[in-house]
Amino acid sequence: MKILVIGYGEIAEEFAKVNRGVEILGIRRNKGTKLSNVKIIHQDYSVKIPEVAKNLSPDWVLFFPKTRDNDIESYKEGFLSQLDRIFNMFQTSKKIFFSSTRVLSGYINVEIDETFNTKPTDPQGKVIAEYERIIQQQQSAYILRLSGLITSTSNFVELVVKKNLFSENKHINAIHISDVVKIISSMIEGNKKEKLINCVMPVSAKYSELSPKFKGETVNAKIKSIHYNNPENFNFNSIKEII
Repeated sequence: MKILVIGYGEIAEEFAKVNRGVEILGIRRNKGTKLSNVKIIHQDYSVKIPEVAKNLSPDWVLFFPKTRDNDIESYKEGFLSQLDRIFNMFQTSKKIFFSSTRVLSGYINVEIDETFNTKPTDPQGKVIAEYERIIQQQQSAYILRLSGLITSTSNFVELVVKKNLFSENKHINAIHISDVVKIISSMIEGNKKEKLINCVMPVSAKYSELSPKFKGETVNAKIKSIHYNNPENFNFNSIKEII
């Protein structure tokens, strides 16, 4: 199997480590890899996608949007600028596009899943919602909507609790990177065919369950998945396992 990764980064590297039999071509702006099954091309993919990527004739294309900054134009460039080119260059390839639960930021103190419409509250979130809308019109195109990512070196929940970054109570919508890799593998192996999956731990928690510093009603939504939620499929079912 051949996979093209546009925006090769930490998630793609972890995927490649556990799928050594897969031939991967990764496009990224800098850095390399020591993995023998991965070839890296250094290219600003928001400007163009190199022809060698098309020549790979990949079975799957994975697209990880990257933004240079937090302004609207950077988001449009990172999320929207290459969509048409990807669909035109890789018409026969199946595709996974990575999105963000930021598109659901308008929901407060409710439980939501993939059946709910996007409801962004900021211009950047609206760009991501438009990105999802375009993808959902295409055939053989799937969206993995990532919640807050936890890795072996980065745990935003732990940081919030230790540094007192805010005091209002929130639902903790998070997922460990190893479980993102499991979802990707499940899709590529043909075990999951849903067009949209919220990537989030199956057992939810609130910040108030971790510390009495967080008080009151939650100011965000509890995000769930109706398509990928079996605890047996996760390495980490709850943030309480890694906090």
